[in-house]
Amino acid sequence: MVELVFVILIGSILVSIAIASFQNAQNRFAAKGARNEYATLQARARARAVELGQTVLFFVNTDGDSAYMFSNGAISDVTNFRRELNVDLRSTPASFLMCMTPRGYADPTCPAYGFTSTSSSPIKLEFWLNGDSSSVTILPMGQLVGM
Repeated sequence: MVELVFVILIGSILVSIAIASFQNAQNRFAAKGARNEYATLQARARARAVELGQTVLFFVNTDGDSAYMFSNGAISDVTNFRRELNVDLRSTPASFLMCMTPRGYADPTCPAYGFTSTSSSPIKLEFWLNGDSSSVTILPMGQLVGM
């Protein structure tokens, strides 16, 4: 009987360790998945600008944990990372804008809309979930580093 109690005790300890490791792995994969979702959204904005032959605005708001595109006078492809993926966005500045040009790069001056984009220097965008994070650096012309 004592041996059976020890086996059950050791088994329950191993199961609790395995569950904790599994949850940590889930958090890491969720953060990386959110980073990949961001890269997809930015690539979609770039592709839409090339396809339409006009500038497309790509806006990221880390306070609202969201990203969206603005083209043809309408907002589209809105992703709320907190609500949809349970991931927090963090960066400095708290929000930034990229103007994707028909030539396939981001233009920091954004002449089509008459204002200056906030992405004139590299921006580190981080995706956080329960202490695990993944990040990507966005260069001024829209290139992603760290994918």
